[in-house]
Amino acid sequence: MTRAEEYRYLATKVRVRASHEESPIMKAEWENLAKSYIRLAEQSEESDHIDVFYDPIIGILGGSRH
Repeated sequence: MTRAEEYRYLATKVRVRASHEESPIMKAEWENLAKSYIRLAEQSEESDHIDVFYDPIIGILGGSRH
């Protein structure tokens, strides 16, 4: 399972949880969490196509990565 698939799986589980919630506020919070997981899935898919490496420690210390 890819990282994006894992995020989508979590979004589905959270939406199921939201569907059983009686409190409108809690239901909205579960839905917001599901949307966040979907955004993470999309970002994960986008980053799979880009060779990006960021290491904040290297940036701070000014060293090179090996």
